[in-house]
Amino acid sequence: MAENKLISIIIPCYNEEKNINRTFDELLRLAEKENYKVEIIAVNDGSSDETWKVISEYARKYEAVKGVNLMGNYGQSAAYQAGFDESKGDYVVLVSADLEIPIENVKKVIEYMDEGYDFVNTNRVGRWSEAKRKIGSGGANRLVSAIAKIDIKDLGSGMKGLKKVLVENIRLYGEMHRFIPAFARLHRAKMIEFDVEFKDRDFGVSAYKGHKRAVKVALDLITLAFFLNFARKPFRALPGRLFGFTGAVISGIGTLFALYLFVLKVLGYSIGGRPLLTLSVLMIIVGVQSMMMGMIGELLMRTYFESSGRRTYTVRERV
Repeated sequence: MAENKLISIIIPCYNEEKNINRTFDELLRLAEKENYKVEIIAVNDGSSDETWKVISEYARKYEAVKGVNLMGNYGQSAAYQAGFDESKGDYVVLVSADLEIPIENVKKVIEYMDEGYDFVNTNRVGRWSEAKRKIGSGGANRLVSAIAKIDIKDLGSGMKGLKKVLVENIRLYGEMHRFIPAFARLHRAKMIEFDVEFKDRDFGVSAYKGHKRAVKVALDLITLAFFLNFARKPFRALPGRLFGFTGAVISGIGTLFALYLFVLKVLGYSIGGRPLLTLSVLMIIVGVQSMMMGMIGELLMRTYFESSGRRTYTVRERV
């Protein structure tokens, strides 16, 4: 079936000048070997090295290779979305530029979509120690699985497969690329995940990570929970997600003050005339209002971009 379909392969790139050429070579060899009709879309996400130069050279040499050069570093979600918007394939395969997942697994991703699966995910075996997996990534995966009602072991895997209908209906904002499986489930996609070998990159370090990622993931999980619930039950979803970090901090401190006063009241002390009582109530109210405003802002942002046709990125040039 894949022989009769166009396959779009999207590669987000940020400072991958020493890796992207090998990724291109292996993808082109695989396409020739399996007789795939492919378009390989490499999105340069504001790299500061020679990544765009390498992409341009391959795009001029090979008709199957296309380059999209963003004007700045917009992040991995914007890079994926830029690739989605450029893609024309019946199947869309996401591939990381660092070769941490062997390229031959693309064939298996395509075979699963040939079998009727709408979304295919890969699980990188051996990427984390058992303890780190259980505490960090394992915990995040369990939370997302519970929220989205899916069973995915590796949300952050760089190799995924999507049918065209999903690509046309998924819009990525902020850093929501981590939750592509959840959005696929929202559209009732038939999903599967299989194990792949994990290999440490030969050159450079992963650019799409950082010490602040845990906080971002936590806030994005709350956003995800709201939008999935809103999409399933739009008239019953409560706009009470804890979204704004500032609001969460203010409300949390106010709650701690209130608990302290409650303990004093239980012990027999009078709290009616204490300024701390007024302060705690005020902080809780202000914190909740701040979080509600954050939710409204999210809804307005999505309405703005989708109704106006604007993108979350700017393309400098195409090859």
